[in-house]
Amino acid sequence: TAMKDSVGEQTLQRLVLTKVLEGSVEDAKSLKTAADEEVAKLVAQYGGEPGLLAALQQSGITSVDAYRQTLYLNKLMTEAVKKAANFSEDDIKAYYDAWEPQITVQHILIAAKADASDEEKAAAKTKAEELIQQLKDGADFAELAKANSADTGTAAKGGQIGPFKRSDMVTEFSTAAYDLKNVGDITETPVQTQFGYHIIKLVSKEEKKPFDEMKEQMEKEMLDAKLKDAAYLHQTMVNLLKDADVKITDESLQNALKNFMQTSSDTTTTTSAK
Repeated sequence: TAMKDSVGEQTLQRLVLTKVLEGSVEDAKSLKTAADEEVAKLVAQYGGEPGLLAALQQSGITSVDAYRQTLYLNKLMTEAVKKAANFSEDDIKAYYDAWEPQITVQHILIAAKADASDEEKAAAKTKAEELIQQLKDGADFAELAKANSADTGTAAKGGQIGPFKRSDMVTEFSTAAYDLKNVGDITETPVQTQFGYHIIKLVSKEEKKPFDEMKEQMEKEMLDAKLKDAAYLHQTMVNLLKDADVKITDESLQNALKNFMQTSSDTTTTTSAK
C-alpha cells in the first residue's frame, strides 16, 4: 500500500504505456534487445553497474533497471510515432525540396543595440565598413574577429559559427549568410541585426545530394521533428490508449492515465490493469 501511494500511478502508467506500445510496433523484441545492449555497453564503460548508477543518479535516475526501461520505452515510442506519421513518398520529397544544407560561417560583430543612439549606430556601421575594406585589402578574417568582435563566444575561434540551419539564426543574419554563394565570400556591406552590425564570411556549405541518396536522412529528420513535438507525442499516445481500450479496476490508481484519457468513456476496457 505504501509503495502504491508513493509510486503506484507512475509505475502503472509506465507499464501500461509499454504494453500498449509493444502491441503497436512490429518487432518490440529487437527494440528491447537494443536497449539491453546499450545499457551493457554503458556498464562496461563505467566499470560496472555501481559506476553507471552513480552517473545516472546525477540525473535523478534511481536504478540501472529504471534507465533500461526508459530506453526501451523511448525506442517503442519512436517506432510508434514513425508508424503513426506514415510519411509518404510525396511527403518526403516535399521536405527534400524545401530542405537547405547547413552552413558554417565566420562573423565579426560590432555591437550596437536597438536602443543605441543614432550616433552610436553610425559609428558601429562605419567601423564595420572599415573592417570590410581591410578584408578586401587582404587582412586575415580570424585575426580581425579576435581583435574586434563583440561576440565574445566566437571571437576566440576567429568568429566561427556553425554548422547551422537558416532557422537557427535571426532572419537578417541567416538571409545574408545564405545569400553568400561561394566559400570565402564575404558580405559586401555590414549586416544589421538587433545586436549590431555583422561582417559574415562563408566557410563551408554542406552538399545537397540527389533525393535518392538523401531520402533516408530526410525521413529521419522528419521523424525527429515529430518526436520533439510534445503535442504530437501526446496525441499519438491518446490515440493508442483509446484503441487499446484500457480500464483501471483499482480505484486508488484511477488517475494513473488521466493525462491521456480525455473523457471517462475513454477508460472502457478489454485490457485490465490491476
